[in-house]
Amino acid sequence: MTTAQKIRGRRAVAAAALAVMALGATGCGAINPQATTANYAPSDGISLNVGDVQARNLMLVTNSAEEEARVLGSLVNNTENAQSLTLSVDGGSVTIDVPAMTTKKLEDDANKTILPSAGAEPGAHADVTAAIDGITSEEAVPVVNGALAEYRPYLPGGYDESTVEHLQHAEDAEGGH
Repeated sequence: MTTAQKIRGRRAVAAAALAVMALGATGCGAINPQATTANYAPSDGISLNVGDVQARNLMLVTNSAEEEARVLGSLVNNTENAQSLTLSVDGGSVTIDVPAMTTKKLEDDANKTILPSAGAEPGAHADVTAAIDGITSEEAVPVVNGALAEYRPYLPGGYDESTVEHLQHAEDAEGGH
């Protein structure tokens, strides 16, 4: 074999090795879905659509499953007609009117919406049925309490420090954690 043939052979092997490495580096993207294309609720609540109303960041705030729960989130109605959304939880229900072409923010005091009970303990998900004009959607809606300070103003009956005492670190005898 001549030197020129050896050099061509080595180049061919090197090119094949580079091709295999390039394929290995990019092959994962060819078979795995892109994480940035997945739809998700970017907060503590969930998103759902019922009829012509879109609920965004929907959650319940309460101290316990048996106590009243405030509904938080935004309700969007982009239609020319007013809509009435009924939320049912644990045998109780509430109807929320959403005017045409509006977004109703349930965090606003003027839109305060209270359910008789949450149906689930904070940290869990309550089984909620949302209905408009015979169209229903059953969803698992997050239930939160005052562990996060931003939800404390929305707790029916006010915030009770004892509901989160178990989350605080106890200091040991030497003053450390």
